[in-house]
Amino acid sequence: MDETSARSHTAEGVAALRAAGARSTDPVRHNPDHLAERLISRRYQLLLRVRPLRAIALLWAERELAGLSLFITARTKHLDAILLTELEAGIKQVVILGAGADTRAYRFGPQFPDVAFVEVDHPATSAWKQERVRRAFGEAAVRYAPIDFHSQKLADVFDDLSVPTLFIWEGVTPYLTADAIDDTLATISRFAPASSVAFDYVYRSADGAEKLRAYLERHNEPLRFGLDPEDVKDFVTSRGLTLVSNATAEDLVRDHLTGADGKPIGPSLEYSGIAHARVNQS
Repeated sequence: MDETSARSHTAEGVAALRAAGARSTDPVRHNPDHLAERLISRRYQLLLRVRPLRAIALLWAERELAGLSLFITARTKHLDAILLTELEAGIKQVVILGAGADTRAYRFGPQFPDVAFVEVDHPATSAWKQERVRRAFGEAAVRYAPIDFHSQKLADVFDDLSVPTLFIWEGVTPYLTADAIDDTLATISRFAPASSVAFDYVYRSADGAEKLRAYLERHNEPLRFGLDPEDVKDFVTSRGLTLVSNATAEDLVRDHLTGADGKPIGPSLEYSGIAHARVNQS
């Protein structure tokens, strides 16, 4: 599989899992991404719309990587909450790094028409995304910025760093080199002090991460970067940022995947967290 098809397949597969979660009537299992289904292929749409097929597809996903579906739901909820908080606080720009089939610009954009949404992604995936968006929504008030993080720098995309900005970096850092991550965070740290970045990460030392590594290798997406929860604060501080929050795998289950009986509704990934860090005041 070449890079173009691999990246597009990964983006669409994750969107399909969000769409499956959006069809759940259980408020805890429900994924808030109600637009994901409009961006996926008709094959995936058919699987989701026929309940027995949807159940089989979710069982297959669990067999491939146990806990992935519910983790994606928890991740969507958590990052959506950060986004809404920052929007209500008055940020003027949202940048989705490695956007894939992310729908936040289309879900939140209409509520905040004065906020600019920018989607940054690999050129092949960006072209795929733009075609899907035109088909699903028509022309959208979104700026698309194709970039290859392995060979280009985020600084090449932005001329004005004075705009208070939230960067959402979802499902990307595990696939990047440490140098590429440092270059990106260095650019983010130069933005206006109200700016911040929210990103998920895979634990460096967790035993379960080996299962993820094997899964990703089957899909030609090698795992390159890891970070343990206890190291997150020092990691962001040394890169010109102040830690706002650091949700561990246990935190995500407690906050987003716990039923009325106080018990988890099912397995989630035990080796992934989400950090939110703000640009230091000058």
